Amino acid sequence: MKVLEQYFGLERNRLLFFMISVNLLLIWMSRSVLINETVFYNSYSEQLTYERSMELFKRIMELSWISYLFSPLMLIIKFSVLSLIIYTGFFLSDLHGEVTLGMIFTTVIASEIIIVFASLAKFMWFAFFAGNYTLNEMNFFYPLSLINLFRQDEVAQYWIYPLQSVNLFQVTYILMLATGLRKISSVKREKADIIILLTNGPALILWIALIMFITIDVQS
Repeated sequence: MKVLEQYFGLERNRLLFFMISVNLLLIWMSRSVLINETVFYNSYSEQLTYERSMELFKRIMELSWISYLFSPLMLIIKFSVLSLIIYTGFFLSDLHGEVTLGMIFTTVIASEIIIVFASLAKFMWFAFFAGNYTLNEMNFFYPLSLINLFRQDEVAQYWIYPLQSVNLFQVTYILMLATGLRKISSVKREKADIIILLTNGPALILWIALIMFITIDVQS
């Protein structure tokens, strides 16, 4: 498809700037539209008085600049680590002559658009369809994932992230990575698909296991 070829052919710095900008915009939109005094009070009304909850809300909003500072850094770390993991797969398969680390880095950045769509879908759900909701409900929900088959009281805390991670956006993201590598390199389709599955798959499983371990450790 010409559109995909043109998209993956975009200059790397432009793609990186675009992804960082869109993520910052989504953070701002979420904080401005989805998280207000009413939502915050509904979330903590059983533990805090109205005055205390509003005081805590103001403090959190005052510190919200931290998320704007760390979001670009976390994205760059994510892109770098995943690119190195995928490149290792090509190196071990003796295909590093057909694709460079820079090509993989560009593909990883470009594929992030799928995660952006997932975040946008979540924003749209709570902005227009969810009605009254709490912060816990926001954290629990993930569009087109297995988590939506359960109620919040049916799922232990440490199972929330794994169930959220099994979603159609994640499948599309993996396909996007493989497609991008085929578009900007000479790697054949079958080889690209296998390497992406054998690198991104185990990396995702290890990440999920780490999050589960941290969640269990925090709760204990």
